[in-house]
Amino acid sequence: MSNSAAGVAASHPLVASGIFGLFADVLDYPGPEISAQVHDLASRLATSNSEAVQVFEKFESGLNDMSLGEIQELYTSSFDMRPDRTTNLGCHLFGEDVRRNLFMAQLKERMEARRIPMGCELPDHLSLVLRLLTAEDFEDEARTLITDCLTPAITRILSTFEESPNPYAHALQALLVVLSAGGTASSEPAADGAI
Repeated sequence: MSNSAAGVAASHPLVASGIFGLFADVLDYPGPEISAQVHDLASRLATSNSEAVQVFEKFESGLNDMSLGEIQELYTSSFDMRPDRTTNLGCHLFGEDVRRNLFMAQLKERMEARRIPMGCELPDHLSLVLRLLTAEDFEDEARTLITDCLTPAITRILSTFEESPNPYAHALQALLVVLSAGGTASSEPAADGAI
């Protein structure tokens, strides 16, 4: 990871709260526990970020009358079937540039060191990157990951939702509110692909 955030003494205030782990659960492929996960995250946001919870409640209400199968179908059509909305963040930051490979290799190394299970996902998957933020010894690097990776990539994903209402846009917007609460975002990824 780059040392651009080395001078930042304080890490993101919500890294230690576990809120990013809850977002990781909600923004991963939905399983039977999705309703409980959404409720848990809404409750946590209600105590930590009033702006984010107002946006997130739109996501929660959008899923209220949906079955698990319908939510899974919505997730798949929202992200997996739309290359411009892929949850692999490196695609939004670097496209097909070789820097994405370096970025993923660095993420994989950090995730393996912290025993974060990757399953079948690539290391730049949104939920995995959010889980990396929750690692106790990752706080020093968290701000760089937030400003150079998460915020610009999520902003690009959100820009593709303008044409139609979609509950997942509200979940991503709430995450962006939480991310921006801890600092400002850079508009471009690190030139060398480093995080």
